[in-house]
Amino acid sequence: MESQGTHEFLLGIEEYLSNLSCKDQASNIHSLAVALAQGDSKTEVTKLFLQRCVNFVKNENIHLADLIHKFLKNQEQTEYLQSLLIYVMHQEYIDQSLKDFIFRTTKAQDQEDYFKFLLTYLSKNLADVSLTSLAHSLNKDNNEQFDMDFIKTSISNLELEFPNDKFFRGINSTIKNNHLDQEVINDAFSRSQIKSKFWLIKELAKIQKSYGNVLVMAGWFGQIKSIYEKHCTYQKMRMVELDKHSCEISDYVFNLSNLENHKIKSIVADINNLTLHKNGYEWLVENFKEPDKNYNEKFLPDLIINTSAEHMTEDWFHQIRFKKLDSNPIVAIQSNNMFDIEEHVNCVHSVDHMKKKFPMREVLYEGELQLKGYKRVMLIGRP
Repeated sequence: MESQGTHEFLLGIEEYLSNLSCKDQASNIHSLAVALAQGDSKTEVTKLFLQRCVNFVKNENIHLADLIHKFLKNQEQTEYLQSLLIYVMHQEYIDQSLKDFIFRTTKAQDQEDYFKFLLTYLSKNLADVSLTSLAHSLNKDNNEQFDMDFIKTSISNLELEFPNDKFFRGINSTIKNNHLDQEVINDAFSRSQIKSKFWLIKELAKIQKSYGNVLVMAGWFGQIKSIYEKHCTYQKMRMVELDKHSCEISDYVFNLSNLENHKIKSIVADINNLTLHKNGYEWLVENFKEPDKNYNEKFLPDLIINTSAEHMTEDWFHQIRFKKLDSNPIVAIQSNNMFDIEEHVNCVHSVDHMKKKFPMREVLYEGELQLKGYKRVMLIGRP
């Protein structure tokens, strides 16, 4: 694993948003990552969320915004109550939710109670279900579960804000339906993973923007497609992955909208054992829900992507190199220098080291990207 928990996952989301030039959303996610990394994450996250509420309501209800602001700044019970009384004085009438809020606040024992009651009151007045969710989460003793609840809320909000971006929809669905362990999600969408894939796709776009048939080796959950589409076009895309469960998530979660007519389709296969002819790869296309609809396919790629070369030998590459495909494909390879990870059987020290392992008759790009604790190496060319 290359990630370091939910902190790196959130920084991966920040990286994605930054590449979309969504600075405000990226800043919010970064603040959340910092808040969750604090010792008292409940208090820090709640303060962060309430501060956003201040910005949201200040134009419509300056007194409510002032109350939230004072709750964030005050440290003692009497100060909390004074802030509440000042707010009440500016209300034309006191509805039942405000009466309940006042009553509960006078009974509060600590800061967490104040925040919980304030969140509950705000959720009713602002009609924001995420506030209710956060208030309920404050009741939980398990800090880790609280952190996850708030992460789920944040990803759900991003899905609502970016309804046409399947990236957020896929992550949200994966988390809500427990398709994967959180540790796997943290790794797949860590900052280093997202940054590396944007690096790859941006460099491919400089070479050309349209690639016809695209083959992604070790496609994992097919998450690269969302990044690819930001800069390049394609006619068909195939994700070759050894793990069937990952293929199913790719087909039915991250790439479901492109599954019709198999514009995108995951193939369960061992990359080093693929059958390759001059006119393309030959493999079984499985319908994971209706096996009687399986069929064999020939696929001639114009672009081959392998961002996990450290996990396998060079057999897949030499097969391409000596077969001389009719399409004369561009091959993009990423590896890294993390030799101490057991699953990494084919790491590289540098670009020069990589060029010896994967000799290209035409090099279109070569480079190294320094990430947190390791280096990613990339080579793009024609074998």
